[in-house]
Amino acid sequence: MPTYHEIMTTDLSALTTAADRWDGMAGEFEEQETAYRQRVHGICMGDSWRGLSAEAADARFNATLTEFQYAQTEAKAVASLLRDAHTQFTEVRGRLEAAHREAVAAGMRVSDQGEVTPDPHAHPDTEEDGPHRGHRTAASARSWQDRIDKAVRDATDADTGVRTALAAVVIDSDAVAGGRGFNGKAQGDIEKYEAEAAAGPLEKLTRGGHLTTAELAELERAFRDNGDDESFARTLLDDLGATGTIRAANQLNDLIHVRGGRDAGAYATVETGLADTLATATRDTGSPWYRHWRATMRHAGVQRWATDAQGTHLDKAVGYQSLVTLMRKGHGYGRGVLEDLTDDMVAAERSDPGIWRLKGAYAGRHDGWFANDPVDGMLGLMSRDPATAAHYLGSDTHMSYLMKDRDWKVILQERSSGSGYSPRLDTDDRAGFGAALQAAATGIDPADRHAHYVPHTKQNDAVLKSALSHLSGQGDDFPPSLRGPMASILVNHGSTVHAAMSEIDISRSPLEQDQLFEVVKQASKDKDAYGTLNGGLNQAMVAALHDDHSKSTESLTRAGRTVGFLEEARIQAQGDPQTAAFESKPLFDKAISYIPVASGEIQEGFDLVTEKWLEDEQERLDKKQSDENFKAYAGRNHQLMALVDEWSKTHPGNGTAYFDPQTEITRSASDGIAHATGVSGERAK
Repeated sequence: MPTYHEIMTTDLSALTTAADRWDGMAGEFEEQETAYRQRVHGICMGDSWRGLSAEAADARFNATLTEFQYAQTEAKAVASLLRDAHTQFTEVRGRLEAAHREAVAAGMRVSDQGEVTPDPHAHPDTEEDGPHRGHRTAASARSWQDRIDKAVRDATDADTGVRTALAAVVIDSDAVAGGRGFNGKAQGDIEKYEAEAAAGPLEKLTRGGHLTTAELAELERAFRDNGDDESFARTLLDDLGATGTIRAANQLNDLIHVRGGRDAGAYATVETGLADTLATATRDTGSPWYRHWRATMRHAGVQRWATDAQGTHLDKAVGYQSLVTLMRKGHGYGRGVLEDLTDDMVAAERSDPGIWRLKGAYAGRHDGWFANDPVDGMLGLMSRDPATAAHYLGSDTHMSYLMKDRDWKVILQERSSGSGYSPRLDTDDRAGFGAALQAAATGIDPADRHAHYVPHTKQNDAVLKSALSHLSGQGDDFPPSLRGPMASILVNHGSTVHAAMSEIDISRSPLEQDQLFEVVKQASKDKDAYGTLNGGLNQAMVAALHDDHSKSTESLTRAGRTVGFLEEARIQAQGDPQTAAFESKPLFDKAISYIPVASGEIQEGFDLVTEKWLEDEQERLDKKQSDENFKAYAGRNHQLMALVDEWSKTHPGNGTAYFDPQTEITRSASDGIAHATGVSGERAK
């Protein structure tokens, strides 16, 4: 393991000098080959010498000639490896030098051994004294030490990879010289030798073997050092093959999730490395390599494989289920491979309905690690890249299949009578589809904790309209698992949704009002989705009030109509308003990332209106059971009055003896209820 000092001071030019000499050696072997061919091989192999001795000599002379050729191949390969090593070492040392410079600039001192300490003579960024400054400086030193240590580790990883390649390049696997000659198959790519070395332990796993601590450590290093190298990735997958990849994935999962033990964490790291390698290898979907890999995976992906995890259910896993379980541990998959594999899995389930059905449930904290629904798993992977999700779900063919035609019952549950199994929905039904739908319509990865609103593309808008079209026709068959995602989508498109809900002229609505109403109604059956939708749309209404600087009352009237639209959807979703909708009031996260960032005034108004809406919800729970004369719009009174206050801030003096904004918004809410009742097809009560 090279030290910090060795990395910073070693003369790397020695590598290129040595490479030049190896190239020179190859040239000398070429000259010797020419001389041998002309002066020995060519003369002795003439027609004048025949018989057993000639045949024996022929084999020896041919072997010698071949060894001259192999020697050139090996010498050139060593030269290439040395130049590759020079490139890698130069790059990792450059990162270490940059870390050193930046640490010094940040007020740190870096010793010749790479130890980072605060520099007492450096000028602090602030004038703060006392213990807080000392703690902050120490934490900063630890941070810089971690960065330098990582750079040293990267150099060590590269050094180990070079050593692996140089040891392998001189091994003769040919029978010409009995395994003691030059390597005629020598390669000048370090990563290919590392991949071949990594394939050994993985193949051992596929045969049911356990890896030693040293083998696990070397696999972790190989993946850490080469996870983003295409040559390494494809060589490794070639060595494993599609069958070997699935077997390795199954064995890793059994070791991690079923057998456990002290090495489970190391096996999990190896699993992530293999998944990242798969992502790297498959980014270029136009290559012959990818086409061959995909074709072999089509066959392996529909085969059944014995595993410990499924063995407890007396069942076997399907190849694509294992593949997606592996892929969920990786990152950086290209659009092409995600869409191709999803299409291949859809084709498989169309050809063999029920192919994914396994006995028992595969959801939750204990069993949810296994992708028993690989199509849904692939959609979940797409959700990490919203552009890919939008591209795939922008196809009406894909959306129609997933919304209407697909059988989502992917588990087999034992009947209470004990007479066999029945297909059922798993408890994580459509989790991937819901995430992909959310990503496709909003442009935001729903799993990103630091996500924020982004401007919509035409594809985002198209997916929203497509989702409304497909889901609105499902009535009470609306998948419960899609209520939450659709609520978040509608909040994300809040200004458009508010404009549609508040539009009297149906032909001018930016969204089909009947479709919108049905989806809002179905989403309102879930307390969390209801809270997200109603709380989130407050921001759209408040923003519209603040953006309206005219003397018109239009923005106030529209706010009332949207409130009425939402109330009628709630009424139809939950039944008679005298019956409590939920046992407790809904919650709303005001920091929801799907809402556009607003100015301070709008945010303040949004918070106030949402607070008043939640008061209405609490009052609804407290009073409506006993209030026989409860009116629907009255249940929103605090919210409506808060909206009036926001409108008044930007329209001072607009209230007159002939115009009362409180009366106007209450009447507008009633109009919104009536209009929503009409577009829903229900008769007004």
